[in-house]
Amino acid sequence: MMKILKGCTVAATILTAGTASAGGLWLNEYGDFAGGRAAAGASAGTDEAMTIAYNPASILRQEGSQLFVSAGAVFGNMNFDIDYSNPRNGYGDGGNAGEIAPLASMAYINDLDSDKWSAGVFLGGISGAGMKYHDDWVGRYQATEVSLALLALAPSVAYQVTDKWSVGVSAQAVYADLKLYMAVPRLDPSLEDGRGNINGNDVKPAFALGTLYELSDVTRFGLAYQSEINIKFDGDFKINIPADNPVGAAIGTRGVSTDTEIDFAQYVRFSVHQDMDERWSVEFTVGWDDWSSLGNVLVSTQDGQAGIPTKWKDTYHVAWGAQYKLNEDWDLTGGVAYDSNPVNARNRNAQLPVDRQIRYASGARYKLNDSMTIGGYLMYMDMGSAQITGSRFGGDFDYNNALQVAINANWSF
Repeated sequence: MMKILKGCTVAATILTAGTASAGGLWLNEYGDFAGGRAAAGASAGTDEAMTIAYNPASILRQEGSQLFVSAGAVFGNMNFDIDYSNPRNGYGDGGNAGEIAPLASMAYINDLDSDKWSAGVFLGGISGAGMKYHDDWVGRYQATEVSLALLALAPSVAYQVTDKWSVGVSAQAVYADLKLYMAVPRLDPSLEDGRGNINGNDVKPAFALGTLYELSDVTRFGLAYQSEINIKFDGDFKINIPADNPVGAAIGTRGVSTDTEIDFAQYVRFSVHQDMDERWSVEFTVGWDDWSSLGNVLVSTQDGQAGIPTKWKDTYHVAWGAQYKLNEDWDLTGGVAYDSNPVNARNRNAQLPVDRQIRYASGARYKLNDSMTIGGYLMYMDMGSAQITGSRFGGDFDYNNALQVAINANWSF
């Protein structure tokens, strides 16, 4: 009986954990100047070392050595508006679940004193999510706190095939970490909820491919591919139920080893860069993310394994932006990006309430001297109403947005 109870609890919990991970869509910006236009056109190459993160082939456009570093934060703002609930779940709205999440990245590239080869390395976050609801809120059996992070170390190499065409590849080591906390319902609803949490992490290989075609000095095209990453969160599920009845006394605080396999989707980005004149350039990106490949979330414990079906679908990405050279020292940029909805209201839950996303960005860069620039940007992220229509509670987020702030520096030497 105890194995069945623990197994059912773990399976239900991992289902929500899997949803949190799968919905944490890829980051499209890395704190660089291109982030100030929502990364529009970035796969067609940028003029900083962070170009390596968007398309490894684009590092061939840079001469000598460059070092890039950035730092920033995301300030979340998420408030749930309840449409319906029941006495067991209660009627707490969870408060502002938005968290402050730090961001940082670095990149180094070198032309290897060669006309044909360049190399470099990227280190930074590639996906993440974080939120914290009140412990007594209506969706507490799905989550009270979620923290997800994917970090990548990616050495890259690029080769100049012709005067106009180059190719590149990145070999990635990806570290993933998931923490999920939730309430566990008691058999007797008059008793205090139990508390459960899962902590897991993994390191997996992945790769990225890129190609760049420079039609002329003012027009270029870039195509970048990111491979799928099969993450296996190898960790523990722990449950704590107050010992005020035989079931609670028997369980107390128990841990169950778990393995949860989740596929982070492959994606493609195609970008265009066009110089209009000596001051203006325009940028465009279109992309596809294969989130329908998520399929079943495979859950394994010492008591067996099961595949939990998900209902995710592919998403589509569009970004447009422009860059303006104000004078010899200042560059300005701005843009907007759109990502389609990955999941409908019936299958969405509180771990990661993402709907369609619209990002508005604006940034600036200043040339300190011939070898160093500094810059930064602001980005407002509108994550939609993210309606939830579950069997026990429903509603939407009247506030579901975030502000990203980033500063950066790039050295050439």
